[in-house]
Parts: sequence; C-alpha cells; structure tokens
Amino acid sequence: MEISGQIVKVSGREITLSLDHDFDINAAVRISDGEMRVLGDVLDKRSITPEQRRLIYALMNDAAEYTGHEPMWWENLLKMMFGNEIGEEHVSLAANRMTQVTAGKFIEFIVGFLLAEEIPFKFQEFHLAGDVSRILFLYLKHRVCFVCGKPHSDYAHYETVGMGRDRKTIDHSLNRFMCLCRAHHTEQHKIGMRTFMNKYHIAPIKLKPEQIAEFGIGKNMHKEGVEA
Repeated sequence: MEISGQIVKVSGREITLSLDHDFDINAAVRISDGEMRVLGDVLDKRSITPEQRRLIYALMNDAAEYTGHEPMWWENLLKMMFGNEIGEEHVSLAANRMTQVTAGKFIEFIVGFLLAEEIPFKFQEFHLAGDVSRILFLYLKHRVCFVCGKPHSDYAHYETVGMGRDRKTIDHSLNRFMCLCRAHHTEQHKIGMRTFMNKYHIAPIKLKPEQIAEFGIGKNMHKEGVEA
C-alpha cells in the first residue's frame, strides 16, 4: 500500500505528514494485521510522481490483458525500447531514479507504441502524469477519440468552419483540433461546443502546417476520417 505526502512537522523521532490522499485505515489494517509501520524515502521534488508510476503500470497491465503476455514481459520490453530511444542502458521507475520529465516522455512513448500497434487501453487522466498536449497530439495522429479513446475517429475543428469559412481555403494551422468518434462528434454538434467542452473537460490543440498536410485536413471534406 503506497502513501505519499508532504512532511509538515518534525519533532525528534516523530514526523507529521500531510498526505496527498485520504488514508484508507481499513485497507491498512487488513494488510498489516493491525501492526502498521511505514517505510519511505525523502524524494527529490523532480522525481517521478506516484501518479506517473501508476499510469505507466496501468498502461502495461492493459497491454498485458489484451495480448496475453505477462505485465513483467511488457515492463521489460518497454523499458528496453525506451532506453534504446533515449540512450540509457537501464531504465528504472524507482523513486529518485527517474525524473518527472523522463517519466512524462516514457508515458508518451508507451501511448504512442500502443496506438501504433492498435493495442487498446483504458482512457486515463494523462494530465496528471504527462504532457497532455503531446498525448493529445498522438491521439490526433492515430485518430483516437479524445473523449472515449475509440479508434478511427474524426478530426474535428474547435473553431466553426463553413458560413463563409471554406475548409478548403482557410489556414487550418490557425485553428484548434480534436479527435472525436462519430457518436461524440454528433453529440458535439447537437449540444453545442461550449456545453460539450464543459461536459468532458477536453482541450483542443493546434497543429503545425506540416502536420495539417500529413493528416490531410481540409483536402476533402467528404473523406472518411476528415472533419465533418
């Protein structure tokens, strides 16, 4: 059972903590048989966060569940592949062994790999653990719904097109985009953009001109997968 928090008071051998989350006393009693002890590390504030570590293992467990390979197999594979990419022989998720920045990059790497291999995973709160704009870019690149994670979704403008703004002639790099499955895209048009954004708390992102061209946005408004 992992707990984390800030040290707010020290008096000799007694330490008072302000925990990041409410303490589940019932779970602690079950695990410890009533004799509770705590062993912890004082972390560098730049170290990987508990949220980042939980998200990394959640993604690995999703991959294991879908493929049948054990989570440890996925952990070893993804650490090795990520290590090769960043030029590190050993990748560790231990406290004080990975920074928050590197953990964010590892999360992006895992998400990109799973999307490219079409391995489904549960929608996660990436804003707690990684660079959300980079994650959402990967969702756009692989056409995955920002809301529910469904593949083969539509590119959708945040700013309205039509009504004098021809999607074939406007500069799409000045607009913001999201990816929505047909169901959520239809809902967005039905309830309006402001209500939709407030309901799902998602954030559209801008794309560079070369990315607009790569994704084929604006070329053919009737093409499957291009904004409606």
